[in-house]
Amino acid sequence: MSSVAVWAIMTTNLDSSRRFWDQKAKANPYWYISSYGPYEGRDLEEFWRSGLNIWKEIKTTIHYSPSSSDGVVEIGCGIGRLTRAIAPEVKEVFSFDISKEMLELARENVPSNVKLNLAEGTSLSPIPNACVDLALAYCVFQHLPSLADFESYLRAMVRVTKPGGIIAFTICARHWTWSLLPLMRLKGFMKSKLRLQPPDLYKKEWLGVRPSLAQIRSMCPVSLEVKYIGGGRTLLWGRV
Repeated sequence: MSSVAVWAIMTTNLDSSRRFWDQKAKANPYWYISSYGPYEGRDLEEFWRSGLNIWKEIKTTIHYSPSSSDGVVEIGCGIGRLTRAIAPEVKEVFSFDISKEMLELARENVPSNVKLNLAEGTSLSPIPNACVDLALAYCVFQHLPSLADFESYLRAMVRVTKPGGIIAFTICARHWTWSLLPLMRLKGFMKSKLRLQPPDLYKKEWLGVRPSLAQIRSMCPVSLEVKYIGGGRTLLWGRV
């Protein structure tokens, strides 16, 4: 496939994903960011508290001790649930999201040492090479539309991280039902139309990709450690 064709596909994926997440930011950002709670009547204190708990779990698992001089890149910040847990412990957080609407909401929730960036592709531009101590993507990569985007993000995370720094990200478990994706999407479509589940969970922008651990390791420029952390989430991390 030519580079022009690849660029066209990635641009289409970007536009489609941006529309999807802009819509979800307007509809119910709390649930689409954290789908463990109820769709209606979410306990917002619990929502924000969960960001603190997640950050603590990540730090403990990957053996990261934040410093007041550290920089962190966060991919898929949403409205800032995890961002505002990270920010008080480091110098700067460079947070990215594909959705303009999510970022508008995030501006109301994050402190002044957070720099919000609209993701234009997967390059993490304009972040320079080797400038942050941690590059993090929590509950984001399972929504990516292609393995090419997944690999591009991994390479960008390594690019922006200092030697000795850490990249960390979560994935959703891949199991045998993934081979039945067309049936899963059909089932999800019917349940959405019957209002048995929140809207649009059958769409590719939500279901994304589920690469195997072997595929992820082959795509990643650094060696990775792996730990299942519950709730269908697996955390992967490695030093640059």
